[in-house]
Amino acid sequence: MPRHHDPDNMPTIQDKKDPLFPIYLSLKVFDNEEYDCRAPEEWISLGLEPGSHDRKPVPGKALLPTDDVLGHEDPKNPKLIYQWIDVGVLDYDKKTKLYLVHKTKNGMVRNEEGRPILNGGVTSEGRAPLLPCQYWVPRVCLLFLAEDPRVFAQRVVSADKLRKKTEALLRYNLYVDCMPTDGLNSISEESLQRVKFLAMNTPKLRKAEKRILDLMCCLEKEVRLDYERTMNKISFDRVVASKPELFFYVTLPHKEEEKGPEKGMEHGEAVGIQHGCGRSCL
Repeated sequence: MPRHHDPDNMPTIQDKKDPLFPIYLSLKVFDNEEYDCRAPEEWISLGLEPGSHDRKPVPGKALLPTDDVLGHEDPKNPKLIYQWIDVGVLDYDKKTKLYLVHKTKNGMVRNEEGRPILNGGVTSEGRAPLLPCQYWVPRVCLLFLAEDPRVFAQRVVSADKLRKKTEALLRYNLYVDCMPTDGLNSISEESLQRVKFLAMNTPKLRKAEKRILDLMCCLEKEVRLDYERTMNKISFDRVVASKPELFFYVTLPHKEEEKGPEKGMEHGEAVGIQHGCGRSCL
């Protein structure tokens, strides 16, 4: 869905407006299906009446473009305007998890010939091509009239919050990855050799020592790079936390409290670690 911004009046960091950054990720990726009170098949089955084999459209509201021609040609065109429009839900696709909706006209769902659309528009000849007023939409963009609109609103808000948090953390990791590593203290050779010793000190790896040694250089580079990135991350977090008003647009990841073990290590394990061995040495 397009975002309408005035190119001559774009928000800046100093304005502290939301959204400060463009939105890239689709909202349906962050939809929480736990908000749903019915399975998709149950929603579609609401169109069945007792004693009838013909399934009618299920009433609802969907977030759709007002221009059906441009809406199908270029759904992300910035000229498009999206609104919540009355629709009849015709069908559901299990593979794509999308619902087929049809815009109503005077509260009715009719095909090009003016006839009612039954059974999702599927006949013995198969499904007809989409009409201009028909769209496949995700559940987060579809409100059934038979559901609680307050719960649906919470569903949309929850998905939007999760999307904002995810995109903010993606930018955070980009900031850290772009920090230079020149001049940083790298991991000491003594620590690196100890890590290698503890990693190789298992029966299976000792047997395949020759093959592992060929890959050790690549692993060492990854360890050094990860160590330098961690040092940059610590510095970056410290600066951002010290000046929250200046870096208000940066979202720091939530730090989970580390819980200590309920019991200490066994005496044999502690002795093994002191001598450079883990559980595999015992």
